Amino acid sequence: MFGRKSRAQKLRQEARGNSLVPAATLAAAYAGARPIAERLLYDDDLRDNIRSFIEAARNIYEELSDEDPTDIVARLWDDDKLRSQVEAVAEAAQEGAKRVRGERVRRRGGGGFGTLLLIVAGALGFLFLYPKTGPQARRIAMDIYGTLTSSEG
Repeated sequence: MFGRKSRAQKLRQEARGNSLVPAATLAAAYAGARPIAERLLYDDDLRDNIRSFIEAARNIYEELSDEDPTDIVARLWDDDKLRSQVEAVAEAAQEGAKRVRGERVRRRGGGGFGTLLLIVAGALGFLFLYPKTGPQARRIAMDIYGTLTSSEG
């Protein structure tokens, strides 16, 4: 009345002004997330990529969860079945990422250097970051690094 705001109107206006996340930021996040959510809902191939990624990663985890770091490296080196599962995880992750970005996915035969690099990086990440194998793997790596640097000098 007479140009004055009620207490409820003042509080409502203060709440809008003191928002932790501005409305424009929320709108931009929603606009960016919407195409990804739609792809997840309607793209059967993307869901298959995600499903195969999770299944292959679960199989690898179950096989390697009780192993020492040196045993894991030896199995990755020698076991073709395990290596093919790691390749399946890497391929599913690459295809899924391309599909989320809306890129075309071309199926081709054979792996390639990039896939091999991704597999090695994933295996090393698993070795060094997994709580059961991480400390021992880091200690072994430091021992190897120490021997290499001490023999050069």
